Amino acid sequence: MESIRTIGLLHPIHVDSDNYLISGYHRLISFQKLEIEKIPAIINHEDHRIRELIELDENFQINILNHLQYSSHLIRREELMQELGLLYVRGDNRHTKDPSKLTQEDLAKSCGLSTRAYQFRKQLSKIHPEVHDLLVDTEWANSLMDLVRLSSEPDDVQRRVCDQLITGKCSSWKSAYVEGKLATYKLKTQPRIDFNMKERFGTPRSLMKFNRSSDELHQIVSRVNNDEDLRHLKTSTQFGTIPIRLHQMNPDQAAFSIDYYTRPNDLVCDMMNGRATTAITSLYLERRFIGWDINKASIDRTKEVIRSNFDVPEDRWDIHEGCGCEMKELDGQSEVIDAVFTSPPYFNNAESYTDSELDLCNMKMDKFMERIDLLFKNISRVIKRSNYEDKVFKPVIFTLGTARDAKNGILSMSYEFQKVAKNHGLVLWDEVHVELNNPHLQASLQRNYQHGYVMKSHETQLTWVKF
Repeated sequence: MESIRTIGLLHPIHVDSDNYLISGYHRLISFQKLEIEKIPAIINHEDHRIRELIELDENFQINILNHLQYSSHLIRREELMQELGLLYVRGDNRHTKDPSKLTQEDLAKSCGLSTRAYQFRKQLSKIHPEVHDLLVDTEWANSLMDLVRLSSEPDDVQRRVCDQLITGKCSSWKSAYVEGKLATYKLKTQPRIDFNMKERFGTPRSLMKFNRSSDELHQIVSRVNNDEDLRHLKTSTQFGTIPIRLHQMNPDQAAFSIDYYTRPNDLVCDMMNGRATTAITSLYLERRFIGWDINKASIDRTKEVIRSNFDVPEDRWDIHEGCGCEMKELDGQSEVIDAVFTSPPYFNNAESYTDSELDLCNMKMDKFMERIDLLFKNISRVIKRSNYEDKVFKPVIFTLGTARDAKNGILSMSYEFQKVAKNHGLVLWDEVHVELNNPHLQASLQRNYQHGYVMKSHETQLTWVKF
């Protein structure tokens, strides 16, 4: 409007013979706001397809389209130009240049795109029409490469990914893809790790680092771990722009430990099922599993993933709703568990998963340790005995961290748990320090220096046995 007020109209609007506006909407509105009664116009009496082409090109130029809309415009533009004989088509003699016809390269250039970028946008036409219609007016229509990836998936996967996004079950393309692709995938189990353990984990030793990988086990575990109702926010960095979620055990750590310390068909127990890394890894390695959790959402999600991603009989696993420290379902039983593999929450209310009074996360340290004492009392009862002479070991494995309590210094879970375990007749048998991927490192350097301590970079994995 300011341009028209200052220097006048440079380009007339275009209308068809019925005065239907083809291009120049913003110019027309500007004239109306300036209260100018007449506007120069070019009346097009051509084929209606020419008028539609002009309208499409106008939308390209004013950049009002998201990627799905842009793709639809490209496809329709090519259809019209092909009907009008303006494009080279299959069978044309490409060695004789017809100046009245355009190639794909010409079309891309006319849109200000490279040929590759043009083809990416055309690729979106392979998105199922129902999925297209559901996504077209949403924020998800603005992510080109995610849409390109979606267009390459079968229709059923496209529908599932779309459902995860538009219902809000997933808040990112990444998690929606995991759900869409893996919802009906069956994970093939195996009794032992089928890769070179040394190449994957290095030589088993008391200092270990488990890197993130993207194999099938990790993908199935992530179906639980990335659930929006379970993966709670701990804090954020970069002034709140990068969320940091509560820590999840690396499936590689679980796979290594369960493979290294237990045997196929062993009954593995996790009293704090959480986001199901132990449960899923145990079944993957053809162990049996029993678990507990106070969070019904966690249990329901774990069961859903196991049933959809494993062909495992129901009698090989069970997850109970309730306090794992109490193990009420095993009351009166003894020496029935082959292994324990679990990771309790940190001391000092460092993590928050539920509002339950039974949740260790919500307990002060004295109450916390009372429950741990009960837990080890029950473990000592239900764990099978190891036999040193026959080299038969039934491990009780805990991954433990540390917390800081201001002037009271470090609260060492390893130290406190060792005292309790010893009181219940368990023998400390192995100790591994596991390197963490700590997202707080850069943000904490100055604070750590001022307080005179270094960044915590390891957890301790302790293994007990009962002889």
